[in-house]
Amino acid sequence: MAAINSATLTELLELNNFILGEKDYKVAVKKIIELAQSVSNADGYLLYIINDDDFLSLEYSHINSIGFDKNGSDNMTLYPTVYIPDLRNKELKSLAETSALNHELINTSNIYASTDFDTSISQWFDQEYNYRVVSCLTLPIINRKKNIISIAQFFNAHDSNGKTISFTPDVQRTTQSICSLIGLVLENRKFHDAYNQLLESFIEVLARAIDAKSPYTGAHCQRVPVIARMLTTAAVQEDTGPLKDFEMSRDDWYALNIASWLHDCGKVTTPEYIVDKATKLETIYNRIHEIRDRFEILRRDAHIEYLKKRLANVDTQPNLQTEFVNKVRDLEDDFDFIARCNIGDIPITDADIIRLEKIAKIKFTRYFDRTKGLSWAERDNIKNLELYRKPGIENLLQDRDDQLFKGYNHGELYNLEIRSGTINKEERSKINEHIVVTIDMLKAIHFPKELANVVEYAGAHHERIDGKGYPYGLTGDQMSIPAKIMAIADIFEALTANDRPYKEPKKLSEVLTIMKNMKDTGHIDPDLYRVFITNEVYKEYAEQYISPEQIDDVRPEDYL
Repeated sequence: MAAINSATLTELLELNNFILGEKDYKVAVKKIIELAQSVSNADGYLLYIINDDDFLSLEYSHINSIGFDKNGSDNMTLYPTVYIPDLRNKELKSLAETSALNHELINTSNIYASTDFDTSISQWFDQEYNYRVVSCLTLPIINRKKNIISIAQFFNAHDSNGKTISFTPDVQRTTQSICSLIGLVLENRKFHDAYNQLLESFIEVLARAIDAKSPYTGAHCQRVPVIARMLTTAAVQEDTGPLKDFEMSRDDWYALNIASWLHDCGKVTTPEYIVDKATKLETIYNRIHEIRDRFEILRRDAHIEYLKKRLANVDTQPNLQTEFVNKVRDLEDDFDFIARCNIGDIPITDADIIRLEKIAKIKFTRYFDRTKGLSWAERDNIKNLELYRKPGIENLLQDRDDQLFKGYNHGELYNLEIRSGTINKEERSKINEHIVVTIDMLKAIHFPKELANVVEYAGAHHERIDGKGYPYGLTGDQMSIPAKIMAIADIFEALTANDRPYKEPKKLSEVLTIMKNMKDTGHIDPDLYRVFITNEVYKEYAEQYISPEQIDDVRPEDYL
């Protein structure tokens, strides 16, 4: 075969278009090697791959006449992987090994006619499969950096009558030109893999940094992707109902994985004490101790007053002692109540608010200057410094000027009156802000077109299908199915986590009861929730990732 004829040129053009549109590099490589075989009129071919670590392995083997065809690891019996530098010490090397070491093109009309090469594998193959390898063309495939990345071998070229002949110089050139496309495909694949590895490594490092920021949420960013993958798999497998037509392309899966790893990346801007706030009075530490010290002062004052009255014979000793014991009992009861309010497990009632405000008005005497030891920024927040410097009568629970700092309200009574949980409205706003930060951070990353959905998937995990979520108040109709999956994954991981300081670990039945209520009240998607329950996604995850003590008997039908 001389120059490339019109038919071959047409095949090359079609192959070029195929390569441009094909994302699976193995399919593209197979197409190229098959065209090269056809152009060279060879009966068979072998294609070796050289990886970045200098290992040579046989990836494809094919012979038309005997119907032989193997891919990947199936070729290990024919040619075990070898480390190329070790071949330098090998006395006789095969054609492929010689080509790999020397970057040498070898065209031989009869491989058995020369004693310069190791032909033991060919001999074994001929005997095993009743075949005869004669002519062989061995081509090193080089990338743009002049590194050898593959070896292509073609054997037993045929003429128009089917007779085995040598590979002519024209055929050699044409075949070599076609095989050079394999180099481009493999090189592009390496660039693509390197880009993906870099992106995924960056994503994982960022997610782990977010988890490491809080010792109490150390696995959240790692486990949400697991739940999202499990639920998405179950949804894709639905063949009836509203989700029967739901499908995920390879790009969709990849985008969902990245989004689930990065869904909380905006938390890098959220103060740790808010993320980890275990009690209402906690900032950097739990300020219940300050209030306890004030109760200690009041108890000591009561004891001093009792002793003074005894000395002054104001009343009988039993009466004075009874009065003192009653005061201590009231103080202890009031402190116990404040301590319970600080935990946040039980919602605060109107009656509790009234009692808190009554206790807050109990007075104690402060003698030491309150401005000492403050930063300049804290001092600038105080409207009347003189009141802070002079001894004074103060409330037992306080909402002071210096407790209003950088947009946060650290007032003691203000925080104790939080109706449910431990987070006040300013802190809640800061937590919610992490979604906007997440979206802004992800928008700043120039994702390729196939990953354009990452921002939507990651940024919607606090939206609700009834439109009452944040940051945009999207309804279910405005959200994609993967985005709604993210919301369920985030909620379920948070509810089942056993490392949160602001709540005790919940039983699986408690978690599902909460989620059923969220489904009934328009928080999460009911169709996905049904799949989550009926396919026992919760059970599959629980068996692998939550404490055995949290797993109790659950009947799926009770939570639909």
